[in-house]
Amino acid sequence: MGDRIKRALFILMRLYHNQAGNTLAIVAAAVVPLAGLIGGGVDMSRAYMVRARMQQACDAAALAGRRAMTASTMTDANKAEAKRFFDFNFPQGTFGAASFVPTIQSKPGEATTVQVAAATTIPTTVMRIFGKQTMQLAVNCESRFDIGNTDVMLVLDTTGSMVQNKLSDGSGKMITRLAALQQALKDFYDTLGPGSDTTGRIRYGFLPYSSTVNVGKLLPSNYILGGTTGETWSYQTRRGAYSGYDTSSTSGSWTKQSGSTSNGSGTTTGSSSNSCNAIPSDTVTQNSSTSTSTATDANGVITTTTVTTRTTNGTNYSTSGNCYKSGNKRYQDYTFITYNSYVETKTDKSVQTPKWVWTYAKYDDVDVTGFASGNATANPAYSANDNSLGLSPTSTWSGCIEERSTDSGITKDTPANSIPNTAYDLQIDTIPSSKDTKWRPYWPDIAFSRNSTSSSTSGSWLNSASNISNGFVACPTAARKLASYASRSAVPAGQPSSYDAYVDSLTAVGGTYHTIGMVWGARLLSPDGIFGSENASAPNGFNISRHIVFMTDGEMSAYSNVYGAWGYQALDQRDGPSGASNSDLTAIHNRRLEMICNAIKGKNITIWVIGFNDSNIMSSQLQNCATSANHWSMAYTPADLQTTFRNIAKNIGGLRLSN
Repeated sequence: MGDRIKRALFILMRLYHNQAGNTLAIVAAAVVPLAGLIGGGVDMSRAYMVRARMQQACDAAALAGRRAMTASTMTDANKAEAKRFFDFNFPQGTFGAASFVPTIQSKPGEATTVQVAAATTIPTTVMRIFGKQTMQLAVNCESRFDIGNTDVMLVLDTTGSMVQNKLSDGSGKMITRLAALQQALKDFYDTLGPGSDTTGRIRYGFLPYSSTVNVGKLLPSNYILGGTTGETWSYQTRRGAYSGYDTSSTSGSWTKQSGSTSNGSGTTTGSSSNSCNAIPSDTVTQNSSTSTSTATDANGVITTTTVTTRTTNGTNYSTSGNCYKSGNKRYQDYTFITYNSYVETKTDKSVQTPKWVWTYAKYDDVDVTGFASGNATANPAYSANDNSLGLSPTSTWSGCIEERSTDSGITKDTPANSIPNTAYDLQIDTIPSSKDTKWRPYWPDIAFSRNSTSSSTSGSWLNSASNISNGFVACPTAARKLASYASRSAVPAGQPSSYDAYVDSLTAVGGTYHTIGMVWGARLLSPDGIFGSENASAPNGFNISRHIVFMTDGEMSAYSNVYGAWGYQALDQRDGPSGASNSDLTAIHNRRLEMICNAIKGKNITIWVIGFNDSNIMSSQLQNCATSANHWSMAYTPADLQTTFRNIAKNIGGLRLSN
C-alpha cells in the first residue's frame, strides 16, 4: 500500500515539474479567441470585396446618369439609365447581399451633379457563431462635368436656307432648320452647364453670320472708320445735281375784259337763177399788245407768264347755210356780229423745271462720322427732288461691317499655310491703327449698282426688297461676346438678355460666306487680339480651354452681285479680280477659309464643325477646318443635330467622378 502511494506521488510530482503538458492547455484555452480573429478577418475581407464591387457599380451609375442628362436636372429616364448601370455591375443578391434600391438624384444646390448612394447588408460566415449575423455596407459617389475654364464661341450659319428648307422633327411635324438649331443650342447649354468662376468658369459667345457679320457695336469706336471725326470711306453710291430743264407750256383762252357785241342776220338776193350775190365784207379791225413776266421759286422752277390783250371793232359776217333758189332768183342767208371796242385778254405760261440727274459712281469721300455713331444720319443717296425709290431721308447703322483692307491677289492656288501681310481681313489679332486696318460701316441704304465700272447716269438700288429676299443684301443678328450664364434664363451683367432670349432672337437671311464667320469667331475668342484684355485669363488663374463650334447647312457660295463684308464685288473687286465668276469667287473664299482655319488651330483653339442638311454637304475645306476627323460630323435631322451638340458639349466638358 505504501509503495502504491509512493509511486502515485512520484508520478504526480513528475507531472507537476513537466512543462510540456501546459501547451495543450494553453492551445485549448486559445481556440475560441483565435476562431474569432480568423473569422473576423475572413468576413472583413469578404465585406471589403463586396463594398469595392458596390463602389464600382455606384461610379458607373453616376457616370452613366450624368452622361444621359440633357437638361439641367435629372429626369426619371436619366435615373433609370443610371440604375441600369448600377444593376448591371452589382446585380441584386450578389454575395448574398440583402435587397436594396440605390438613391439616384441631382445633388441639392448643384443640380447638374449626379449623386448616387446605396446601402445594404451581407451575411457573415464565421462570425455568426459569435452572434454577428450580418455586416452593414454603404457607398456613395458623384459625377459632374469637369469643365475647367472653358470659352466656347458658337459660330452659326444663319443664311436664308435655314428658314427656306424644313425637316421632320421625328414626330410628324416639319420645322425649319433654324428652329432645330435653336433647340440644339439650348441642349448644348444644358449638357455643358453654367460653370463657376471658382471651380471652373465657362463662357458662351455667339457669332451668327451670312455675307457679313453684325459685330460693329462690340468694338471700340476708334476701331471703326467714322469713330474719329471726319473719317470717310468708299461706297458704290450716287450723287444728284441739277442739269438742264424739263419745259412744259400751257395756252390760255380769251377772256372778255370790256366793250360790247351785237348780233344780226340778213339775206342777199341774186339777179338770176344761176348765182348768189356775196355776203357783206368784214369790217373788223384788231389791235394787240403783250406783257411778259418771269418768276423762280425756292426749288428753282422758272415760270414765264405772257399776257396778250386785243381790242376789236367792226363787223364780222358769216354765211348761214347754203345758197338756195326761190322762183327765178337765188338767195344766201348770213349772220353777223358787230364789235364795239371789245377788249379781251389771254394768259399763256411756260414752266421750266430743273432736271435732277443722279450720277452713279464709286465715291471715296463719303463721311461716315455720324453714321458710325449709331445715330440717325442724313442719307447722302436721298433727295426730295427725286425719291422715286422711296428711300428714307435718314439712315441708322445696324452694326454690320465691311471688312478691312485685303490682298485681292489671293487665288484658289495661294498657299494656305500663311496669311499675306496685307490681307488684314484674314488676320485674327491685328489691332486697328490705320484706315487699312479699321473696319467700315456696312451701309446698304446708299449702295447702288450700275452697268459701267466708271460713272453712269443710271443704276439700281442694292437695298431693294427683292435683293434682300434673294439674300444679296443681308445683315444678320448682332453677335455676342463671351459671357457666363448662370442659367438659360439668367441675364448676365453687361448683356441685354438671357441665353434663351438671344437664341430665340436669331433670324435667317443672306448668303453663305463661311470666311467671315470663321475669322470673327476667332477674333471674339482669341486671348491675344482686339478682345485680349477680356479673354487672356480667368478669375481663378487656371488655364482656359478655347473652342469654336461651327455649324452650317450649306456650302460656301460667293456671288459677284452680293453687297457684303467685301463691299460690292462686281464693282469693288476686293476679294477677287475683275470679271471673276461666282465659281471663281467661291474657290477663292474656300482657300481663304483654309488660311483662317490653319491660323486658328495654330492658336491652340479647338474647332468643331457640324454640317446640318438632309444630304451630305460637307466640303473638304470644312472637314479639314476641324481640328481632327473626330471634330467634324454630319447631322441629317433635327434629332441628329441635338445629339451632335450634346456630344460636343460632353467632350468639351470632360465627364468625371467628383468624389
